[in-house]
Amino acid sequence: MRIIYITDIHGHTEFISQLPQADLLLVGGDFTQFGDRDAVAEVLAALQRQSKHILAVLGNLDAPDAQDVLAQNNAALTLTATTFGGLRLAGQGGANTSPFNTPFEWDDNTVGQTLSQAFPSPDALDILVSHAPPYDSGADRLPNGASVGSRAVAQAARRLRLPLLLCGHIHEADGIFDLDGTIVVNPGPFSDNGRHACIDWQTGQRPTIWLA
Repeated sequence: MRIIYITDIHGHTEFISQLPQADLLLVGGDFTQFGDRDAVAEVLAALQRQSKHILAVLGNLDAPDAQDVLAQNNAALTLTATTFGGLRLAGQGGANTSPFNTPFEWDDNTVGQTLSQAFPSPDALDILVSHAPPYDSGADRLPNGASVGSRAVAQAARRLRLPLLLCGHIHEADGIFDLDGTIVVNPGPFSDNGRHACIDWQTGQRPTIWLA
């Protein structure tokens, strides 16, 4: 199965037509730049013209009430696991608290408890899509070296023995990283000339991943 993963679109729909065809398009949030639900709907509609199957979370710069837009289009990844092509997926939108008071932020401890309640057992998921990168994973590193990711997401990845975590949010921290056995992918912002990750994955095998 071929999966394309994008994040941090920030309204730049002009690059969508450049995306390769895939069985599934995953979106890691920030459809907009401080946009409302209508702006999220506009970007989602552009993606739907390119891809038949889309699953997504919102980012910290998207209006939280735009979650309804994703749900109404059968595109919402939540903490209720869904299965596609034999892979079990879930999603956590928004991001941990920052100094910037962006529209969709959450308390890390609270989300940690929510993740534990949603997935109490290891090996419950194949893919978690989280707009916020896990703490100290490399995917959360600012240019000054500081790690600003979510400790709750990092703890969940370790506890679940998660095979693959797809994130974004920190534009400068693109790459493919290893977090105690979890593959962490931050492809960089789609707003930067359509950057994305390609994932080829067959059930029972490790995924092959590259950035473009």
